[in-house]
Amino acid sequence: MTLPLRVNFKFAWMLLASLLLLSALYTLINPFVTTNQLDKLHYLGASAGRMMDRHMQFYEAYDTVPMFEQALHSFLFGPKATVEEQAIQVYREVLQHQGIAHDDSEHAAQLNIRSRLLVTIAEKRSHAELTAALKLLTNDPEEDVIASAIRYAYLDKDNRNFSAEIYTGANLLPLGWAADRLRYRIAIKSGNDLRAYTLLQRLEKHGEEHRRFVRWMIITVGALILLGVCLIVFPRILHTISPWRRGILDRPWSFVDGYAIGVTAALAGMIISLLLHILPHNPYFTPSFLTSWSTLFASLPMLLLIHHYLLKPRGLTWRGAFGLRRPEDGWQHFFTTTFALLALDWIGLLLIGWGTWQFGLGSHWSEGMQERLVFGPQQTVWLSTINIVLWAAIFEEIGFRGLFYTSLRHRLPPTTAITICALLFAALHLYSIAGFLSVFWSGLILAYAYERYHSLLPGMMIHAAGNLLSLGPVLLFYR
Repeated sequence: MTLPLRVNFKFAWMLLASLLLLSALYTLINPFVTTNQLDKLHYLGASAGRMMDRHMQFYEAYDTVPMFEQALHSFLFGPKATVEEQAIQVYREVLQHQGIAHDDSEHAAQLNIRSRLLVTIAEKRSHAELTAALKLLTNDPEEDVIASAIRYAYLDKDNRNFSAEIYTGANLLPLGWAADRLRYRIAIKSGNDLRAYTLLQRLEKHGEEHRRFVRWMIITVGALILLGVCLIVFPRILHTISPWRRGILDRPWSFVDGYAIGVTAALAGMIISLLLHILPHNPYFTPSFLTSWSTLFASLPMLLLIHHYLLKPRGLTWRGAFGLRRPEDGWQHFFTTTFALLALDWIGLLLIGWGTWQFGLGSHWSEGMQERLVFGPQQTVWLSTINIVLWAAIFEEIGFRGLFYTSLRHRLPPTTAITICALLFAALHLYSIAGFLSVFWSGLILAYAYERYHSLLPGMMIHAAGNLLSLGPVLLFYR
């Protein structure tokens, strides 16, 4: 079976489309151009400040946390002192990247980061280091009053030096941990016990709220992993007969046909995605409906091409070809299968994340900061979440496993095809080493699920759950 085109034209188009696609990918993933991770953030100062402030808030009233919970935090995130040092390093990295301000908005961003850095040093380092760090501030009037507030709170031995300028300087800091800490120290120094008590209560409340989120996230992920492990060990669900008996993997289309459709769909999808992102009146934090759901609209050519050229000529339906129907052994079997594979996926991700962190290969802090979800309005958050959790899970499974893996299976044994498919899946996600290994592992699990059960449904559910897990800290911790 070949595409309804002349053979020479088909191969000429495949060559042209491949060259255009490779050129576009080379522009996006040029290995010879060194790019700074911080350049990917639109609002670097606000993003770094929000993330590090939340990390510092996490450890407020930490002496009340049970020892076993502290040990778990240390295992997952590193010791408390390490996290505090990371905050200082991040602020210095951002200041170095920002350089000298050239306009008012950049100056404000730098001043916010400098202020947070100074308060963090004051809380965690020596007075001598704070004195040296205060020299970062210039003779700008705003910086002068901030410096006065910090000196009064942490360096002055005489509390009678208090003036209205002190409160003014403290109020110039952006809301968050650093501002609350500075105001608390000023209230203590000036003898305002009621204000000091109020600020301390707020700090401790925020710390407990953040720890509660982490606690429930650990419990949820742990419970799902435990459930999946039990399903693997006791019923041996992964070794039972496939609940989907027939599908395109039994007689896959040729690699040439699949490749032709793949490069054409990828090229059309990139063009649509580019056009959607350059729409006029499309601000960064409130993108249009079309832009927010770009994955859906960019995937439409792929769906049309697969249906018209690969499924329809073979008399296949989407449900029959990719197992998008009720399994023959019932939905209970589907859910137990999916939870078992989900447990394998998440166990591997946790080990990869922890291992790369131990060897100093963890992801850069900016990789997990999705500014639209952190700072955007509620409408942007909902549309983007649906795009990431639902549309990305559905259409990436159809594209990578349904189209690309099926094409590989025409010529390669399952193990080789699974590995190549997972490598491509990881390579196109443009993450760090830790991110690459994590996506590669998930790609192995997803391709295995499709090969073993002849259905994309388990992979779609696992993919959606993984994307939702990655969004959890962004939506519930940093927003």
